[in-house]
Parts: sequence; C-alpha cells; structure tokens
Amino acid sequence: MAHHRNRGESIRNRGVSRGVVFALLSILLVAAIVVTWRDLGDRINRQADDAAAQCVEGATSVPIIADPDIAPGLAAIATSFTNTKPVVRDHCVTIAVRPGDAKITLDGLTGKWDAESMGAYPAAWVPQSSVWSADLATAKPDLIEGNSRSLVSTPVVLAVSPELAKAAGDQLDWSQIPLLQQRDASLTEFGLQGWGSLRMAMPIGAQSDASALAAQAVATRVTRTTGPLTTADAESPRVTSSVKAMLGGAPLSPDGTPQGAATAIANAADPAKAEIHAVPITEQRLYQITKTDQPARLSEVIPSGPTPIADYPIIRLSGPEVGDVAADAVADFISYASQPEQLKLLTELGFRGDAPMPSATATVTFPRTRDPMPTPEDGAIVAINRVVYGPTSVPASSAVSPAPSGTAGG
Repeated sequence: MAHHRNRGESIRNRGVSRGVVFALLSILLVAAIVVTWRDLGDRINRQADDAAAQCVEGATSVPIIADPDIAPGLAAIATSFTNTKPVVRDHCVTIAVRPGDAKITLDGLTGKWDAESMGAYPAAWVPQSSVWSADLATAKPDLIEGNSRSLVSTPVVLAVSPELAKAAGDQLDWSQIPLLQQRDASLTEFGLQGWGSLRMAMPIGAQSDASALAAQAVATRVTRTTGPLTTADAESPRVTSSVKAMLGGAPLSPDGTPQGAATAIANAADPAKAEIHAVPITEQRLYQITKTDQPARLSEVIPSGPTPIADYPIIRLSGPEVGDVAADAVADFISYASQPEQLKLLTELGFRGDAPMPSATATVTFPRTRDPMPTPEDGAIVAINRVVYGPTSVPASSAVSPAPSGTAGG
C-alpha cells in the first residue's frame, strides 16, 4: 500500500536549524559590540582633543625678561605665537615678554626676587650678551636649565666720526687700543694732527656689554689666543694691565651708556676737539640710532682681530618658581621663534640671523664678520668683568632710561 508524507511533518523537517540561527545572531552581536567599541573610542579621543583645545587646566602666562633692544622684536614674535593658540599640558599659554635691566635681573636671580617691584619671576632671560650668563652660571649654576642658545647676534664695533673712520681705515687693531688710549697725541699715527689721544669711552651704565666685549677682544689679541680666551689668560698681568689702560684714559659717557657717547660724537661741532672720539657699541644699536641720518654723522670701524659678538643668549631658568608648563612653553616658543618668518621680526631691527637684513645705511653697511671672536670661558668672562665693572662684576644700573630708536642726538 502506498504511503503519503504528512504535510506538517515535511514543513518541520525543512525548517532552519536553531544552531545556524544562534551563530548568525552571535555574529551580529559581536559586530555590534565592535562598532560600539570603536565609536566609544573615537568619542573618547574626540573628547580628549576637545578638552585639550578648551584648556581644561586654564590659561597660563609665561614671563620672559629681555634686553630692551631685542624685547620689541621678541614681543612681536610672542604675539604671533599666542595667535596659534598653543596648548601646553592642557594649559592655554601666552608668552609675556618685557624689557628689563640686566643688573637688576641678575641681582634678583642671584639674591631675592621681589615680584612687587620686578614683576613676575621669569621662565627665561635674554640679556644682551654672555657677559651676564657667565656671571649667573658662576653665581648660581643650578638656575640655568640646559644650554643657552641664541636666535640672533650683533657684532661690537666702534662708533667714531666719519673723519676718524676715513683716517684710521683698516689700520686699527684691537691690540693697539690700550696704547692709543694712554699716549698723548696718539691719533697723529693716523695723520690726525691736533686730535690728541683716542679718547674712547668705556661706558659701564645700562646696556654697556660692548665695553666688556671690547675688553675681551683686546685680551684675546694681546695674548694671541686662537681659541676661546681662557681664565688663566684673562687673569694674567698682561691682560689686566691692557684692560686697565683702556679704562684709564676713557672719557665719561654723558649718561653712562654707549648710545649717549655715540650721540656726543655725532653732535660735536668740531670732531678734532670732541671730548669723545670713539665708543664700543653693538652694530644693531648703532643702526637704530643712525638709520635716518643723511649724510652720516657717525661711522662704524671694525678693528682687526677677532670681532666680539653680542649673542643675546636665551637662558632658560629652572627652580621651584618655574613650573613644568612654563618650561615646556619656553621650549615651544624658542622653536617657533627660530622659524625664518619669525626671525625676520628681529633681523629687520638690525640683528644678524637666519633671515633678511635691512638695507645698508649711510652709517651701517652690515659687512661680513670674517673673524668672529670665540666666546671665552665663563671664568675668563667674569675675570674681565671684574676689571671693567669693578668688584661687583656687572654694570651698574643707569638711572637714565635708554633713548628710543631714532637719529643720534635726535
């Protein structure tokens, strides 16, 4: 007898296996978990980025004290840096550059910092030259974080009258200066009758690093040192007597500054009878005070021998007053300021660096420095400072504020 398959049984036997259904559901569940986990991770990362961008730790101002000549340029770079909205350790940071007297700053760093009269404790200091960093390194080496570096520099030259520059030409050597300073009628050596001695001022007031740097150049030349001036050479009787000879015949600057002496030379009615014939000054400062002169009332003379350089070292400071945020912010700022488009804000002021220089003027032509003087040992710098500035080692703060940029004697 024929048998017929039951319809209901046939349908049940052809149904989908429960195991297959469970496997499909498991795959879908795992996929959903993976997608959810990735979305959660992305959300966490976005929240972290948003939190950083929103400065969850708040705003922080990082102070830097700089020499008055370089402070305006650094302040302009700091403004540009702030406009990039930098965030350091979840802090929105701004760099606050302010000009400061070097001696007051050094006294505060090596003694007790008075925030009420001196402002906030700096995270970095940019003095005019290593004259100051050497003194700080000698007095309190632990205050300096890492090695100092420079963004720009400027050579030390002699500001003289155009008549003296024409007569001296390239005949003047750093080693001659002590004798020219001491000997009566020494300028007859250059055919200048009735001019008397060199009469080179050696200012020790505000921003007078050029005096100490000129003394370093003389010391390097008289000892015939080919490398950095050593402490032993700087302390030798020959160097001490040479530097003292420079100082002994030096007329006083009207306000204790190189700029004041240069202005006196420019304003002299008769250059032969002027009380000051020459003064060491940075090329940058000479450019600033003479850039509109036409014709020139001053000239720059670069004596033969190694040329001293004002290097404007960026001294990063350490200690309990300088937190991690400030230290990192200074490092970021230095990196930013090193970019050529930022450096031009400094070189356009007359500093030398990795950016275009201003056009030559009637006074300053920015000649190539063929023989830059190696930076002396810290001990040698301090030894020369002691002779130039006296037992306190560093220049006395001038009561007269540096004059604004403009024409000499303007």
